Amino acid sequence: MQFSKLRALVAAGAVLAGVAMATPSFAEDKPTDNLKAPVIAVVDVQKIMQESNASKGVSKSFESLRETYQKEIASLEDKLRKSEEELRKQQTVLAPDALANKRRDFEKQVGEVQKTVQSRKRALENALNEAMAVVHKNMVEIVADVARERGANLVLARQQFVLVDTQLDVTDVVLERVNKKLPQVALTVPKQ
Repeated sequence: MQFSKLRALVAAGAVLAGVAMATPSFAEDKPTDNLKAPVIAVVDVQKIMQESNASKGVSKSFESLRETYQKEIASLEDKLRKSEEELRKQQTVLAPDALANKRRDFEKQVGEVQKTVQSRKRALENALNEAMAVVHKNMVEIVADVARERGANLVLARQQFVLVDTQLDVTDVVLERVNKKLPQVALTVPKQ
């Protein structure tokens, strides 16, 4: 019995020695010259993307175009309703073949209106995404400049944290510079 306890202790000691040799000892390592203490800056990306003058201009242009498209689509839908109403009235008068032809023409019109709606929606969304990408790209460049100026080697998004020391927050500086560098961005929707 004593022998098995001794054997277990020796085995446990060997395992611990193996683990100790396999685990790097950070205390014994020499500090490297290229690792620096983090200097942190925090930026509220969401605030800049919503409150910058360029973003507000893009949003305003987007809403204006969207309203224009909505009116145009409402007009097309009104024409379709009138065509459908006319088709119902002619249902009792027309021969089955003629009615089938008229129904096919109507369904073709409906398909064309649906394509127009989808095409306009897609074009408007693409234009919005492209314009906001320009704002975002400029914001990132400005964040990098501000980080260099302040000696920050780590920039974090404000949305990731509950509390942040206001001295670390560079949002207002970045927002001011974005507004100065990029007062507006055009929302360019290709003609259709």
